[in-house]
Amino acid sequence: MAPIPCLKGCGFFGDPEQRNLCSQCYKDEILASVRASIQDQINREMAMMNLKAEPLVPLPPIKTKIVTKTTKRCESCKKKIGLTGFICKCGGEFCSTHRLPEVHHCSFDFKGFGRKAIAKDNPVVKADKVYKI
Repeated sequence: MAPIPCLKGCGFFGDPEQRNLCSQCYKDEILASVRASIQDQINREMAMMNLKAEPLVPLPPIKTKIVTKTTKRCESCKKKIGLTGFICKCGGEFCSTHRLPEVHHCSFDFKGFGRKAIAKDNPVVKADKVYKI
């Protein structure tokens, strides 16, 4: 049995169990029929209440996103690192070979960072006056 192309001409193959439509066209058709039946139900209920039926605002079509899983890679050698990646203070993620700042030519100022930390943690203690006895 040869594959049957989708009746809507989307380029995919249809399934005889889904009225010779591909899975996406079949979902769209089912969704359209559900929306139509909801609109009919609303029209009947509005007619029973003697009110003028206003058409529903058309909903935007449902678009499915193809999710691609991105793998973490070392910023120096582009090797896959998975769960073992090392995050540097410069913001990059590196493999075990390039984890040291000297190896990946880090742009972070470690000396300045250390100086600021020391200045913050150790304030200058100075007496107001020295008293002589």
